[in-house]
Amino acid sequence: MISMSRNQKLEIRGQRKGFLFLYCLMTSVFCLLSLQWEDVFASQEILKTSRVRIGEKVLLTDLIKGLHEEGKAIVLVLLSNPMQCTNCDSVVDLIEGEAKRYKDDVAFIVKGGQDMLGAMDEETVTLKRVYGFVTMGEPWTFVIDKEGVLKKIFIGRFTSKELEDIFPNSAPAEIKEFILTVREGEINLGGDKSMVWTYNGTVPGPEIRVREGDTVKIKLVNESGAKHGLFFHGLSVNPRVALQEQEIFVDPGYEYTYGEFIAKPAGTHLYHCSWNMAEHLSRGLYGAFIVEAKDEQKFDKEFVYILSDWSSKVSKGEEHYGAGHPRTIMDNDITTINERVITGDNPIIMDTKEGEKIRIRLANIGQLPHTLRFPGGFLITHEDGYIISVPQEQESLTIYPGKRYDIVITAAKPGRWPFYHSIVMPGGMEERLMEVESPEKAHEGYSHESPGVSPMVSNDEHEGHTKELVKEVPILVMNVMGGGAQ
Repeated sequence: MISMSRNQKLEIRGQRKGFLFLYCLMTSVFCLLSLQWEDVFASQEILKTSRVRIGEKVLLTDLIKGLHEEGKAIVLVLLSNPMQCTNCDSVVDLIEGEAKRYKDDVAFIVKGGQDMLGAMDEETVTLKRVYGFVTMGEPWTFVIDKEGVLKKIFIGRFTSKELEDIFPNSAPAEIKEFILTVREGEINLGGDKSMVWTYNGTVPGPEIRVREGDTVKIKLVNESGAKHGLFFHGLSVNPRVALQEQEIFVDPGYEYTYGEFIAKPAGTHLYHCSWNMAEHLSRGLYGAFIVEAKDEQKFDKEFVYILSDWSSKVSKGEEHYGAGHPRTIMDNDITTINERVITGDNPIIMDTKEGEKIRIRLANIGQLPHTLRFPGGFLITHEDGYIISVPQEQESLTIYPGKRYDIVITAAKPGRWPFYHSIVMPGGMEERLMEVESPEKAHEGYSHESPGVSPMVSNDEHEGHTKELVKEVPILVMNVMGGGAQ
Protein backbone atom coordinates (compact mmCIF):
# COMPACT_ATOMS: atom_id res chain seq x y z
CA MET A 1 0.00 0.00 0.00
CA ILE A 2 1.27 3.41 -0.95
CA SER A 3 0.55 6.09 1.56
CA MET A 4 -0.17 9.64 0.34
CA SER A 5 -0.02 12.90 2.08
CA ARG A 6 -3.15 14.98 2.49
CA ASN A 7 -1.94 17.48 -0.16
CA GLN A 8 -1.40 14.68 -2.71
CA LYS A 9 -4.94 13.38 -2.10
CA LEU A 10 -6.40 16.84 -2.63
CA GLU A 11 -4.37 17.25 -5.86
CA ILE A 12 -5.66 13.95 -7.30
CA ARG A 13 -9.23 14.82 -6.28
CA GLY A 14 -8.92 18.18 -8.06
CA GLN A 15 -7.65 16.47 -11.23
CA ARG A 16 -10.64 14.15 -11.21
CA LYS A 17 -13.03 17.09 -10.88
CA GLY A 18 -11.28 18.84 -13.77
CA PHE A 19 -11.63 15.81 -16.05
CA LEU A 20 -15.28 15.43 -15.03
CA PHE A 21 -16.02 19.12 -15.77
CA LEU A 22 -14.28 18.86 -19.18
CA TYR A 23 -16.26 15.71 -20.02
CA CYS A 24 -19.56 17.36 -19.05
CA LEU A 25 -18.70 20.48 -21.05
CA MET A 26 -17.85 18.46 -24.16
CA THR A 27 -20.99 16.34 -23.92
CA SER A 28 -23.14 19.43 -23.30
CA VAL A 29 -21.80 21.11 -26.43
CA PHE A 30 -22.49 17.91 -28.36
CA CYS A 31 -26.02 17.78 -26.96
CA LEU A 32 -26.64 21.44 -27.81
CA LEU A 33 -25.38 20.94 -31.35
CA SER A 34 -27.59 17.88 -31.68
CA LEU A 35 -30.62 19.84 -30.49
CA GLN A 36 -29.87 22.67 -32.96
CA TRP A 37 -29.61 20.23 -35.85
CA GLU A 38 -32.84 18.59 -34.71
CA ASP A 39 -34.56 22.01 -34.70
CA VAL A 40 -33.29 22.74 -38.20
CA PHE A 41 -34.51 19.42 -39.54
CA ALA A 42 -37.81 19.72 -37.67
CA SER A 43 -38.41 23.20 -39.10
CA GLN A 44 -37.64 21.97 -42.60
CA GLU A 45 -40.05 19.08 -42.18
CA ILE A 46 -42.77 21.41 -40.87
CA LEU A 47 -42.37 23.73 -43.86
CA LYS A 48 -42.62 20.75 -46.21
CA THR A 49 -46.15 20.16 -44.89
CA SER A 50 -47.21 23.61 -46.14
CA ARG A 51 -49.03 23.49 -49.46
CA VAL A 52 -47.94 27.01 -50.37
CA ARG A 53 -44.42 28.14 -51.28
CA ILE A 54 -42.67 31.45 -50.66
CA GLY A 55 -42.45 33.40 -53.92
CA GLU A 56 -45.47 31.68 -55.45
CA LYS A 57 -49.08 32.79 -55.79
CA VAL A 58 -51.43 31.28 -53.26
CA LEU A 59 -55.00 30.12 -53.56
CA LEU A 60 -57.47 32.76 -52.39
CA THR A 61 -60.45 31.79 -50.26
CA ASP A 62 -63.55 33.96 -50.39
CA LEU A 63 -62.38 35.80 -47.25
CA ILE A 64 -58.98 36.71 -48.69
CA LYS A 65 -60.27 37.34 -52.21
CA GLY A 66 -62.62 40.08 -51.00
CA LEU A 67 -59.78 41.88 -49.20
CA HIS A 68 -57.47 41.56 -52.19
CA GLU A 69 -60.11 43.23 -54.33
CA GLU A 70 -59.81 46.22 -51.99
CA GLY A 71 -56.10 46.39 -52.86
CA LYS A 72 -54.83 45.09 -49.53
CA ALA A 73 -51.99 42.74 -48.68
CA ILE A 74 -52.81 39.97 -46.20
CA VAL A 75 -51.29 38.81 -42.92
CA LEU A 76 -53.06 35.54 -42.11
CA VAL A 77 -52.60 34.01 -38.64
CA LEU A 78 -53.80 30.45 -38.03
CA LEU A 79 -53.90 29.64 -34.32
CA SER A 80 -53.26 26.23 -32.87
CA ASN A 81 -55.38 24.42 -30.32
CA PRO A 82 -55.78 27.01 -27.52
CA MET A 83 -54.98 24.36 -24.91
CA GLN A 84 -51.55 23.74 -26.51
CA CYS A 85 -50.66 27.04 -28.20
CA THR A 86 -47.60 28.50 -26.45
CA ASN A 87 -47.24 31.81 -28.32
CA CYS A 88 -50.77 32.52 -29.55
CA ASP A 89 -51.44 35.39 -27.11
CA SER A 90 -48.17 37.20 -27.88
CA VAL A 91 -48.70 36.87 -31.65
CA VAL A 92 -52.28 38.16 -31.44
CA ASP A 93 -51.12 41.11 -29.28
CA LEU A 94 -48.43 41.93 -31.85
CA ILE A 95 -50.93 41.66 -34.72
CA GLU A 96 -53.37 44.00 -32.94
CA GLY A 97 -50.60 46.52 -32.42
CA GLU A 98 -49.35 46.30 -36.00
CA ALA A 99 -52.85 46.54 -37.48
CA LYS A 100 -52.95 50.24 -36.64
CA ARG A 101 -49.68 50.83 -38.52
CA TYR A 102 -50.80 49.21 -41.74
CA LYS A 103 -54.58 49.54 -41.59
CA ASP A 104 -54.80 51.33 -44.96
CA ASP A 105 -52.63 48.82 -46.82
CA VAL A 106 -52.82 45.48 -45.02
CA ALA A 107 -55.64 43.28 -43.74
CA PHE A 108 -54.83 41.23 -40.64
CA ILE A 109 -56.83 38.00 -40.33
CA VAL A 110 -56.67 35.90 -37.17
CA LYS A 111 -58.51 32.60 -37.29
CA GLY A 112 -58.88 30.43 -34.20
CA GLY A 113 -57.84 26.86 -33.75
CA GLN A 114 -59.99 24.21 -32.16
CA ASP A 115 -62.41 25.17 -29.47
CA MET A 116 -62.72 23.27 -26.19
CA LEU A 117 -64.67 20.51 -27.95
CA GLY A 118 -62.19 20.20 -30.81
CA ALA A 119 -64.44 21.92 -33.36
CA MET A 120 -63.40 24.54 -35.93
CA ASP A 121 -65.49 27.01 -37.92
CA GLU A 122 -65.90 26.38 -41.64
CA GLU A 123 -63.59 29.23 -42.74
CA THR A 124 -60.78 27.96 -40.48
CA VAL A 125 -61.15 24.44 -41.86
CA THR A 126 -60.91 25.78 -45.44
CA LEU A 127 -57.85 27.91 -44.69
CA LYS A 128 -56.02 25.09 -42.95
CA ARG A 129 -56.79 22.75 -45.84
CA VAL A 130 -55.64 25.25 -48.48
CA TYR A 131 -52.47 26.33 -46.64
CA GLY A 132 -51.52 22.95 -45.18
CA PHE A 133 -51.43 24.19 -41.60
CA VAL A 134 -50.25 21.59 -39.07
CA THR A 135 -51.08 21.90 -35.36
CA MET A 136 -47.68 21.98 -33.63
CA GLY A 137 -48.52 24.04 -30.55
CA GLU A 138 -47.53 27.28 -32.34
CA PRO A 139 -49.44 29.80 -34.49
CA TRP A 140 -48.59 29.95 -38.19
CA THR A 141 -48.51 33.33 -39.96
CA PHE A 142 -48.62 33.73 -43.75
CA VAL A 143 -47.73 37.11 -45.33
CA ILE A 144 -49.28 37.61 -48.79
CA ASP A 145 -48.64 40.72 -50.90
CA LYS A 146 -51.20 42.67 -52.94
CA GLU A 147 -50.54 40.46 -55.99
CA GLY A 148 -51.36 37.31 -54.03
CA VAL A 149 -47.72 36.15 -53.75
CA LEU A 150 -46.62 34.51 -50.50
CA LYS A 151 -43.76 36.58 -49.06
CA LYS A 152 -43.09 34.92 -45.71
CA ILE A 153 -44.10 32.12 -43.34
CA PHE A 154 -43.61 32.55 -39.60
CA ILE A 155 -43.97 29.67 -37.16
CA GLY A 156 -44.47 30.88 -33.60
CA ARG A 157 -43.34 34.34 -32.56
CA PHE A 158 -42.00 37.05 -34.82
CA THR A 159 -41.25 40.75 -34.42
CA SER A 160 -42.68 43.96 -35.80
CA LYS A 161 -39.29 44.60 -37.44
CA GLU A 162 -39.80 41.54 -39.64
CA LEU A 163 -43.10 43.00 -40.84
CA GLU A 164 -41.52 46.39 -41.45
CA ASP A 165 -39.05 44.69 -43.78
CA ILE A 166 -42.00 43.44 -45.83
CA PHE A 167 -44.22 46.57 -45.64
CA PRO A 168 -41.75 49.45 -45.30
CA ASN A 169 -43.93 52.13 -46.89
CA SER A 170 -46.91 52.04 -44.54
CA ALA A 171 -47.09 55.07 -42.30
CA PRO A 172 -47.88 54.52 -38.59
CA ALA A 173 -51.42 55.39 -37.52
CA GLU A 174 -52.09 58.38 -35.29
CA ILE A 175 -52.56 57.59 -31.61
CA LYS A 176 -55.47 59.37 -29.91
CA GLU A 177 -54.24 60.45 -26.48
CA PHE A 178 -56.42 61.79 -23.65
CA ILE A 179 -55.59 63.02 -20.14
CA LEU A 180 -58.06 62.62 -17.27
CA THR A 181 -57.13 64.48 -14.07
CA VAL A 182 -58.99 63.53 -10.88
CA ARG A 183 -59.63 66.26 -8.32
CA GLU A 184 -62.02 66.84 -5.43
CA GLY A 185 -65.02 69.05 -6.15
CA GLU A 186 -68.63 69.80 -5.27
CA ILE A 187 -71.94 69.32 -7.02
CA ASN A 188 -75.15 71.21 -6.24
CA LEU A 189 -77.95 68.69 -5.73
CA GLY A 190 -81.08 70.79 -5.51
CA GLY A 191 -79.64 73.26 -3.01
CA ASP A 192 -77.41 70.87 -1.09
CA LYS A 193 -73.75 70.64 -2.02
CA SER A 194 -72.21 67.18 -2.12
CA MET A 195 -68.54 66.19 -2.28
CA VAL A 196 -67.57 64.58 -5.59
CA TRP A 197 -64.50 63.60 -7.52
CA THR A 198 -64.23 65.08 -10.98
CA TYR A 199 -62.47 64.27 -14.24
CA ASN A 200 -60.91 67.51 -15.53
CA GLY A 201 -63.14 69.51 -13.19
CA THR A 202 -66.55 68.25 -14.39
CA VAL A 203 -69.24 65.68 -13.57
CA PRO A 204 -69.58 63.74 -15.79
CA GLY A 205 -66.03 63.84 -17.12
CA PRO A 206 -65.31 65.12 -20.64
CA GLU A 207 -66.77 63.11 -23.51
CA ILE A 208 -64.19 60.94 -25.28
CA ARG A 209 -65.09 60.48 -28.97
CA VAL A 210 -62.98 58.46 -31.42
CA ARG A 211 -63.41 56.49 -34.64
CA GLU A 212 -63.68 52.72 -34.82
CA GLY A 213 -60.17 51.32 -35.28
CA ASP A 214 -58.39 54.33 -33.75
CA THR A 215 -55.54 53.59 -31.36
CA VAL A 216 -56.27 55.05 -27.93
CA LYS A 217 -54.30 55.60 -24.76
CA ILE A 218 -55.45 57.53 -21.70
CA LYS A 219 -53.34 59.01 -18.93
CA LEU A 220 -54.93 59.13 -15.48
CA VAL A 221 -53.49 61.89 -13.27
CA ASN A 222 -54.50 61.69 -9.62
CA GLU A 223 -54.52 65.08 -7.89
CA SER A 224 -57.08 63.99 -5.28
CA GLY A 225 -56.54 62.57 -1.82
CA ALA A 226 -57.88 59.09 -2.67
CA LYS A 227 -56.81 56.15 -4.81
CA HIS A 228 -58.41 55.74 -8.27
CA GLY A 229 -58.32 53.45 -11.31
CA LEU A 230 -59.85 53.41 -14.78
CA PHE A 231 -62.28 51.03 -16.47
CA PHE A 232 -63.57 51.11 -20.06
CA HIS A 233 -67.20 50.02 -19.81
CA GLY A 234 -68.40 48.16 -22.92
CA LEU A 235 -65.15 48.48 -24.89
CA SER A 236 -63.24 45.44 -26.14
CA VAL A 237 -59.68 45.97 -24.93
CA ASN A 238 -56.64 43.73 -25.32
CA PRO A 239 -55.54 41.45 -22.43
CA ARG A 240 -52.81 43.88 -21.37
CA VAL A 241 -55.27 46.75 -20.82
CA ALA A 242 -57.83 44.41 -19.23
CA LEU A 243 -55.16 43.51 -16.67
CA GLN A 244 -54.39 47.21 -16.12
CA GLU A 245 -58.08 47.84 -15.42
CA GLN A 246 -58.04 45.18 -12.69
CA GLU A 247 -54.58 45.66 -11.19
CA ILE A 248 -53.38 49.26 -11.73
CA PHE A 249 -54.68 51.82 -9.23
CA VAL A 250 -53.15 55.25 -8.98
CA ASP A 251 -52.24 56.67 -5.58
CA PRO A 252 -52.58 60.39 -4.77
CA GLY A 253 -49.90 62.46 -6.50
CA TYR A 254 -49.16 59.83 -9.18
CA GLU A 255 -50.18 59.19 -12.78
CA TYR A 256 -50.45 56.19 -15.08
CA THR A 257 -51.16 55.66 -18.80
CA TYR A 258 -53.71 52.99 -19.73
CA GLY A 259 -53.35 51.55 -23.25
CA GLU A 260 -52.65 51.40 -26.08
CA PHE A 261 -55.80 49.67 -27.38
CA ILE A 262 -57.90 49.67 -30.54
CA ALA A 263 -61.27 51.46 -30.19
CA LYS A 264 -64.00 48.84 -30.73
CA PRO A 265 -66.82 48.06 -31.00
CA ALA A 266 -68.51 51.13 -32.42
CA GLY A 267 -71.25 52.45 -30.15
CA THR A 268 -72.11 54.20 -26.90
CA HIS A 269 -69.83 53.24 -24.01
CA LEU A 270 -68.60 54.64 -20.69
CA TYR A 271 -65.39 55.11 -18.76
CA HIS A 272 -65.34 55.23 -14.97
CA CYS A 273 -63.25 54.61 -11.87
CA SER A 274 -62.36 50.98 -11.19
CA TRP A 275 -61.39 51.41 -7.54
CA ASN A 276 -64.20 51.04 -4.96
CA MET A 277 -66.65 51.51 -7.81
CA ALA A 278 -69.88 51.69 -5.79
CA GLU A 279 -68.76 54.82 -3.95
CA HIS A 280 -66.66 56.41 -6.68
CA LEU A 281 -69.40 56.19 -9.33
CA SER A 282 -71.84 57.62 -6.80
CA ARG A 283 -69.46 60.55 -6.42
CA GLY A 284 -69.19 61.45 -10.10
CA LEU A 285 -66.24 59.54 -11.57
CA TYR A 286 -67.68 58.59 -14.96
CA GLY A 287 -68.00 59.88 -18.51
CA ALA A 288 -69.16 58.96 -22.03
CA PHE A 289 -66.85 57.08 -24.40
CA ILE A 290 -68.25 57.23 -27.94
CA VAL A 291 -66.79 55.10 -30.74
CA GLU A 292 -68.11 56.22 -34.12
CA ALA A 293 -68.51 53.50 -36.76
CA LYS A 294 -66.43 53.57 -39.94
CA ASP A 295 -69.69 53.81 -41.89
CA GLU A 296 -71.38 56.06 -39.31
CA GLN A 297 -74.92 57.02 -40.22
CA LYS A 298 -75.51 60.76 -40.47
CA PHE A 299 -78.03 62.51 -38.25
CA ASP A 300 -79.11 66.13 -38.17
CA LYS A 301 -78.55 66.30 -34.41
CA GLU A 302 -77.16 64.05 -31.69
CA PHE A 303 -77.55 64.25 -27.92
CA VAL A 304 -75.64 62.24 -25.31
CA TYR A 305 -77.29 61.85 -21.89
CA ILE A 306 -75.95 59.98 -18.84
CA LEU A 307 -78.54 59.35 -16.13
CA SER A 308 -77.63 58.89 -12.48
CA ASP A 309 -79.33 58.93 -9.08
CA TRP A 310 -78.16 60.49 -5.83
CA SER A 311 -79.20 60.62 -2.18
CA SER A 312 -80.10 63.93 -0.53
CA LYS A 313 -79.37 62.27 2.83
CA VAL A 314 -75.78 61.59 1.77
CA SER A 315 -75.32 65.17 0.57
CA LYS A 316 -76.63 66.46 3.92
CA GLY A 317 -74.43 64.08 5.89
CA GLU A 318 -77.47 62.29 7.35
CA GLU A 319 -76.65 58.85 5.93
CA HIS A 320 -74.47 56.64 8.13
CA TYR A 321 -73.28 54.25 5.41
CA GLY A 322 -72.24 56.83 2.82
CA ALA A 323 -72.49 57.15 -0.96
CA GLY A 324 -72.90 54.00 -3.00
CA HIS A 325 -73.50 51.61 -0.11
CA PRO A 326 -76.21 48.99 -0.83
CA ARG A 327 -78.11 50.07 2.27
CA THR A 328 -78.58 53.56 0.78
CA ILE A 329 -79.93 52.61 -2.67
CA MET A 330 -83.59 53.09 -1.75
CA ASP A 331 -82.75 56.56 -0.41
CA ASN A 332 -81.62 57.78 -3.83
CA ASP A 333 -84.19 60.52 -4.46
CA ILE A 334 -82.39 62.85 -6.90
CA THR A 335 -82.01 62.24 -10.64
CA THR A 336 -79.37 63.90 -12.79
CA ILE A 337 -78.86 63.97 -16.54
CA ASN A 338 -75.23 64.80 -17.22
CA GLU A 339 -74.39 67.61 -14.78
CA ARG A 340 -77.97 68.78 -14.20
CA VAL A 341 -80.47 67.91 -11.46
CA ILE A 342 -83.79 67.16 -13.14
CA THR A 343 -87.24 67.81 -11.69
CA GLY A 344 -90.63 68.13 -13.34
CA ASP A 345 -90.42 71.91 -13.70
CA ASN A 346 -86.94 72.21 -15.28
CA PRO A 347 -86.63 69.67 -18.12
CA ILE A 348 -83.75 69.72 -20.59
CA ILE A 349 -84.80 71.33 -23.88
CA MET A 350 -83.65 69.76 -27.17
CA ASP A 351 -84.06 72.39 -29.89
CA THR A 352 -84.73 70.86 -33.32
CA LYS A 353 -86.32 71.74 -36.62
CA GLU A 354 -89.22 70.08 -38.34
CA GLY A 355 -88.11 67.05 -40.35
CA GLU A 356 -84.75 66.63 -38.61
CA LYS A 357 -83.58 63.12 -37.76
CA ILE A 358 -82.21 62.95 -34.21
CA ARG A 359 -80.12 60.35 -32.40
CA ILE A 360 -80.13 60.26 -28.60
CA ARG A 361 -77.45 58.19 -26.83
CA LEU A 362 -78.65 57.15 -23.37
CA ALA A 363 -76.65 55.56 -20.54
CA ASN A 364 -77.51 54.77 -16.92
CA ILE A 365 -74.58 54.95 -14.49
CA GLY A 366 -76.84 55.10 -11.40
CA GLN A 367 -78.08 52.35 -9.09
CA LEU A 368 -81.79 52.40 -9.95
CA PRO A 369 -83.73 51.56 -13.15
CA HIS A 370 -84.73 54.73 -15.02
CA THR A 371 -87.76 54.61 -17.33
CA LEU A 372 -88.29 57.09 -20.18
CA ARG A 373 -91.62 57.35 -22.01
CA PHE A 374 -92.21 59.30 -25.22
CA PRO A 375 -95.86 59.17 -26.38
CA GLY A 376 -94.84 59.78 -30.01
CA GLY A 377 -92.63 56.67 -30.02
CA PHE A 378 -88.97 56.20 -30.95
CA LEU A 379 -86.80 53.62 -32.70
CA ILE A 380 -84.23 51.66 -30.63
CA THR A 381 -81.23 50.99 -32.90
CA HIS A 382 -78.42 49.98 -30.49
CA GLU A 383 -78.17 48.21 -27.14
CA ASP A 384 -74.92 48.35 -25.14
CA GLY A 385 -73.13 49.70 -28.22
CA TYR A 386 -74.24 46.91 -30.56
CA ILE A 387 -76.63 47.25 -33.49
CA ILE A 388 -80.02 45.62 -32.92
CA SER A 389 -80.68 43.35 -35.91
CA VAL A 390 -84.35 44.36 -36.02
CA PRO A 391 -84.75 47.94 -34.68
CA GLN A 392 -87.71 48.21 -32.31
CA GLU A 393 -90.38 50.91 -32.29
CA GLN A 394 -91.40 51.65 -28.68
CA GLU A 395 -92.99 54.34 -26.55
CA SER A 396 -91.12 53.55 -23.31
CA LEU A 397 -87.73 52.18 -22.33
CA THR A 398 -86.38 51.10 -18.93
CA ILE A 399 -82.63 51.55 -18.65
CA TYR A 400 -81.08 49.40 -15.94
CA PRO A 401 -77.74 50.27 -14.26
CA GLY A 402 -74.81 50.03 -16.66
CA LYS A 403 -77.02 49.75 -19.77
CA ARG A 404 -76.78 51.95 -22.87
CA TYR A 405 -79.25 52.51 -25.71
CA ASP A 406 -79.28 54.54 -28.92
CA ILE A 407 -82.71 55.77 -29.98
CA VAL A 408 -83.75 57.66 -33.13
CA ILE A 409 -86.60 60.15 -33.46
CA THR A 410 -87.78 62.20 -36.42
CA ALA A 411 -89.09 65.67 -35.52
CA ALA A 412 -92.34 65.22 -37.41
CA LYS A 413 -94.40 68.24 -36.28
CA PRO A 414 -93.71 71.61 -34.65
CA GLY A 415 -94.38 71.79 -30.95
CA ARG A 416 -92.98 70.79 -27.56
CA TRP A 417 -92.88 67.03 -27.13
CA PRO A 418 -91.93 65.73 -23.65
CA PHE A 419 -90.10 62.61 -22.52
CA TYR A 420 -91.53 61.44 -19.20
CA HIS A 421 -89.26 59.94 -16.54
CA SER A 422 -89.97 57.65 -13.62
CA ILE A 423 -88.18 55.08 -11.48
CA VAL A 424 -90.18 51.87 -11.29
CA MET A 425 -88.75 49.00 -9.26
CA PRO A 426 -89.36 45.48 -10.65
CA GLY A 427 -91.48 43.15 -8.56
CA GLY A 428 -89.56 41.78 -5.59
CA MET A 429 -86.68 44.25 -5.99
CA GLU A 430 -87.83 46.42 -3.10
CA GLU A 431 -87.97 43.40 -0.78
CA ARG A 432 -84.51 42.19 -1.85
CA LEU A 433 -83.03 45.62 -1.23
CA MET A 434 -84.75 45.88 2.14
CA GLU A 435 -83.07 42.64 3.21
CA VAL A 436 -79.75 44.48 3.39
CA GLU A 437 -81.30 47.39 5.30
CA SER A 438 -81.01 47.54 9.08
CA PRO A 439 -84.21 46.44 10.91
CA GLU A 440 -85.06 49.96 11.98
CA LYS A 441 -84.71 51.27 8.42
CA ALA A 442 -86.98 48.55 7.07
CA HIS A 443 -89.92 50.16 8.92
CA GLU A 444 -89.18 53.80 8.11
CA GLY A 445 -90.70 53.87 4.61
CA TYR A 446 -89.24 55.85 1.75
CA SER A 447 -91.15 59.12 1.59
CA HIS A 448 -88.93 61.77 0.01
CA GLU A 449 -89.71 65.47 0.15
CA SER A 450 -87.30 66.84 -2.47
CA PRO A 451 -88.85 68.95 -5.30
CA GLY A 452 -90.40 66.99 -8.13
CA VAL A 453 -90.21 63.63 -6.32
CA SER A 454 -93.25 62.03 -4.75
CA PRO A 455 -93.41 59.36 -2.05
CA MET A 456 -93.28 55.75 -3.21
CA VAL A 457 -96.75 54.70 -4.40
CA SER A 458 -98.19 51.51 -5.81
CA ASN A 459 -98.50 51.25 -9.57
CA ASP A 460 -102.08 49.97 -9.93
CA GLU A 461 -101.73 49.51 -13.68
CA HIS A 462 -99.34 46.61 -13.08
CA GLU A 463 -101.38 45.12 -10.22
CA GLY A 464 -98.63 45.52 -7.66
CA HIS A 465 -95.98 43.66 -9.68
CA THR A 466 -93.92 46.85 -9.78
CA LYS A 467 -93.39 49.72 -7.40
CA GLU A 468 -93.20 53.33 -8.55
CA LEU A 469 -90.42 55.01 -6.59
CA VAL A 470 -90.42 58.33 -8.45
CA LYS A 471 -93.52 59.93 -9.94
CA GLU A 472 -93.55 60.28 -13.73
CA VAL A 473 -92.51 63.82 -14.73
CA PRO A 474 -91.18 65.38 -17.96
CA ILE A 475 -87.38 65.61 -17.91
CA LEU A 476 -86.59 66.02 -21.63
CA VAL A 477 -88.56 68.15 -24.06
CA MET A 478 -88.04 68.06 -27.83
CA ASN A 479 -88.77 71.60 -28.98
CA VAL A 480 -89.56 71.32 -32.71
CA MET A 481 -89.55 74.57 -34.65
CA GLY A 482 -91.25 74.89 -38.03
CA GLY A 483 -89.47 75.59 -41.30
CA GLY A 484 -87.96 72.19 -42.01
CA ALA A 485 -84.41 70.89 -41.69
CA GLN A 486 -81.63 72.96 -43.22
